[in-house]
Amino acid sequence: MIRKFLRTVLIVFIFSVLLLIPARAEEADYKATTWTTKSFSDAEVLFDSNRATYKTVKENGYITMQNPDGIAHLYIEFDRLPPEWLLKAGDHTITCGQKGFLHEYIDLVAVYGKAPTAVSIKFPMGTVIADVYAFTEGDLPDWVQKWDVPCEKADLMLLSSHSDDEQLFFAGVLPYYAIERKMEVQVVYIVQHFEANGIKDHTRPHEQLDGLWKVGVRHYPVMSTFPDVYSESKNRDVAFKQAEKAFGAAGVTYDDFKSYITECLRRFKPLVVVSHDLNGEYGHGTHVFCASALTEAIHLAADKTQYPQSANRYGTWQVEKTYLHLYEENPITMDWDTPLESLGGKSPFQVTQEGFGCHKSQHWTWFKRWIYGNNNQITKATQIDTYSPCRYGLYDTKVGPDQAGGDFMENVLTHAEREELDRQEAKAERERQEAEQKAKFEAEAAAQKAKYRKVAFFGLCGCAVLVLIAGVIALVRRRRFKLEDEEEL
Repeated sequence: MIRKFLRTVLIVFIFSVLLLIPARAEEADYKATTWTTKSFSDAEVLFDSNRATYKTVKENGYITMQNPDGIAHLYIEFDRLPPEWLLKAGDHTITCGQKGFLHEYIDLVAVYGKAPTAVSIKFPMGTVIADVYAFTEGDLPDWVQKWDVPCEKADLMLLSSHSDDEQLFFAGVLPYYAIERKMEVQVVYIVQHFEANGIKDHTRPHEQLDGLWKVGVRHYPVMSTFPDVYSESKNRDVAFKQAEKAFGAAGVTYDDFKSYITECLRRFKPLVVVSHDLNGEYGHGTHVFCASALTEAIHLAADKTQYPQSANRYGTWQVEKTYLHLYEENPITMDWDTPLESLGGKSPFQVTQEGFGCHKSQHWTWFKRWIYGNNNQITKATQIDTYSPCRYGLYDTKVGPDQAGGDFMENVLTHAEREELDRQEAKAERERQEAEQKAKFEAEAAAQKAKYRKVAFFGLCGCAVLVLIAGVIALVRRRRFKLEDEEEL
C-alpha cells in the first residue's frame, strides 16, 4: 500500500515538472546573455537594469552580445534621445535610431529571419545610454515597450502641458479611448523634461513613457523643445502675463506656442482635441498659455496662409470638436468609474492612477494626494471635486452640439470608420458602374441582335421575292417555249 502511494506521488511529481518545462521555455531570458564592450568605462552600468546609471559614449562605442540560444529581442533605454546607430549580425548591418525613441525595441527575428547568436552594436560619440537588454525567444515582460510611430491620422489628440498632467487632470481619457475604444490616440506635450533650469533630468522622460505605456498608449508621444518654466496665479490674465514673461526669458513667445500647436494639428489630423482649462486648472501659467493658444490654433490650422511652412509640409486641417477641461459652456460629464473588461475589470480612472504611479519623482507634490487621497481612499474619479477629471466643456464644434453627452466622439466617425465608408462607397460605385456598363452592353447587344434580325428578315424577304420573280420568269419562258413548239407543229 505504501509502495503504491509512493509510486503515485512520484508520477504526480514527474507530471508536474513536465508541465513546468514548456512554461519556462516560453519566457524570454535576458540574464544569460554575455557581453563585451569597447570605448566604455564602467560598462557594467549598461546592464544593471538601473536607469539612474548611464554612460555617454566618448568616441565610437561598441557592444557585442552573445547567447547560444539566440538573441531574438533587443531593447535599449537611452538617457537622451539617440542619434542613428548601427546593429550588426553576421554580415548584415542595419541602421537604427531614425525614429528618435528614448526606449527602442528591435525584433531581431523579423530583421534577420532568425535569432542570431551574436550581435554587435556601434554607437556614435555623444550617445547616452541607460540600459541594454538582449532577450532570447519567448514572451517579453510587460515593461518592454514596443512603440509605434506617432499617428498619421489621430482620432483623438490630447494636448498636455507637462508630463503627468495627462495622468492627472485628464485621468481616464487615455485608457478609455486607447484601450476600450481602440482608437488612434496621440499625446502631444507642450514642454520637454530633459532639462529644467539648466539641470539635466534623468528621470521624468522615462516616467513619461512608462506612464503612457501603462494606460495603453502605443503611438510614441511628441513634445516641443520649450523649457519647463513655472508661474502660477488664480487670475487668468496674470497667469498669462507671468507665463509670457517666463517663456520670453527663455526665448519662447506666445506665437511659438501657436505655431507649434498648429503644426501638431496639421501633422496628426485629429478629429477631436482635448486640452487644459482656460484658467490653467490651479492657475499654472503654462496651462493657461497652452489652452489659450489652442483656441486660436484650431482656426489657424485650417488657413493655409497661416504658418505656411507647416501648411506646405502637412496640408491644412479642420478639427471637428475641441474640448477643454472644466469649460463651463456646453458642459459634459465623463464616466471614468465604470469597470471595463478590456481594462481587466478596472475602471479607466483606476488604470490612470496606475499610470500616475509611474511618475514617482512627482509623488512629493500635492498631486499625489489629489489623485490617491491622503490614505489611498480615492478609488473613483467622482470622489475628486476640485479640478474634477470628469468635467469638460465643448469649446468648438463643426459637427453640431452634443445631445447624449459623455463621449468626446459623439457625432464623429473615426478615421477608420471613414475609410471603411469610403471603401464601401467606392465598392458601391464600382458595382454601379459595372452594372451600368453591363446594362449598356446588354442593350447594345440587344439592339445589334434586333438589327441583325431586321436585316435577316428583309434579306429573306428579298430572297423570296427574287425566287418568286425567278419562278415567274421561268414559267413565262416555259409557256413561251411551249407556244413556239405548238406553232411549229
